[in-house]
Amino acid sequence: MVNNIIIMAGGAGKRLWPASVKKHPKQFLKVSGNKTLFLTTLERAFDLGITGLIYIITHEGHVELAEAECAHLDAEHQSRVVIVGEPIARNTAPALALAASRISLDGRLEETCLVMAADHIISPIAAFKASVEKASFEAMKGFIVPYGIVPQDAATGYGYIEAGNMAGEGFEVLSFREKPDIQTAKQYVSSGRHYWNAGMFTYRNDVFLSELSSCAPELRGLFTHPKEEWFEKVTRHGIRTYLPSEKLVKIYKKCPGISVDYAVMERSNKIRMVKSEFEWNDIGSWDVIADIAPSSDVPVYSYDSKGNFVYSDRPVALCGVENLLVVVANNRVLICRKGRSQLVKEAAEKDLD
Repeated sequence: MVNNIIIMAGGAGKRLWPASVKKHPKQFLKVSGNKTLFLTTLERAFDLGITGLIYIITHEGHVELAEAECAHLDAEHQSRVVIVGEPIARNTAPALALAASRISLDGRLEETCLVMAADHIISPIAAFKASVEKASFEAMKGFIVPYGIVPQDAATGYGYIEAGNMAGEGFEVLSFREKPDIQTAKQYVSSGRHYWNAGMFTYRNDVFLSELSSCAPELRGLFTHPKEEWFEKVTRHGIRTYLPSEKLVKIYKKCPGISVDYAVMERSNKIRMVKSEFEWNDIGSWDVIADIAPSSDVPVYSYDSKGNFVYSDRPVALCGVENLLVVVANNRVLICRKGRSQLVKEAAEKDLD
């Protein structure tokens, strides 16, 4: 089984505006049930039975939100959580380079890591654990292992992985494909060899750093010699937290904003995909939430209306309308026709508070 877990808890979650805003982004929302996506992810990580630590990478402005969620854990689990604050959002490649730096300083250079997002829904845990075990086996052989999701439809909002022949516990990877248009997505699905890219990976920390050196040397160079002085350590709620020092801020100002897919995955020859056995949802839009979650617990008064979804912190009345997404949160209101929630990001970019 994998030794350590890296939970990526950055991102603005613009597609879930206005419930997700800069000061309280998507991963800290309660989508279905009484727990946030972040806490659900954290509990799922511990359910895997890891032997090491859980590293949470988030923006320094969200560290206190992460600490408050971790306070729900018991003392033993709290002692195995490490929160690392990024000074500036620079996409996933710098975030994982920072995580690797902290893991190296903790003496865990040759251990395996599972990278997971804080805002995904995954079930059942037994199937997830089985896939992680397969990926860990390949990672110990020196591969970086993404998780491929069998596509349920011709989605244009996901990247795709083109798989080749079976190899070990997984498949050779022929290519990574960006978010396609609908016709291309249909071709991918019908081919039987394309999988959704879940944005999760398993690798040995030293292998990841080696591939970062080969594929993105300019980025790797910024993190080559990690030092404790990059961080300001604090302990709250029994949780070890590392805030960025001025030295780390200077490093981040030099970082390119680049995803790990562009920086490493599309350039490395040490990639092997595991076909996922679990159900996966990245909660990428209000349309997705409307399909999996009930409307808000607050009163919704509906008159001659149907097919609507409401997420609100105050009562809402619907009169003579159909197939709408209605979100009321953070003193903001979103009204969107179902199937058009891809436009929400444009609204969010006008309002980032």
